[in-house]
Amino acid sequence: MTAILSRHTGQTTEQVALDTDRDRWLTAQQAVDYGIVDSIMAPARLPVDL
Repeated sequence: MTAILSRHTGQTTEQVALDTDRDRWLTAQQAVDYGIVDSIMAPARLPVDL
């Protein structure tokens, strides 16, 4: 699992092992910076009539 996360995030296997040893909470931006997600989606705008 560590090797897979390393390959997909661009982090070293050592870094991934350290970061996944315990629960780690990331903000959306931190997840993008780490490489776990590609981008942050903005919510769709609702019509003004609702």
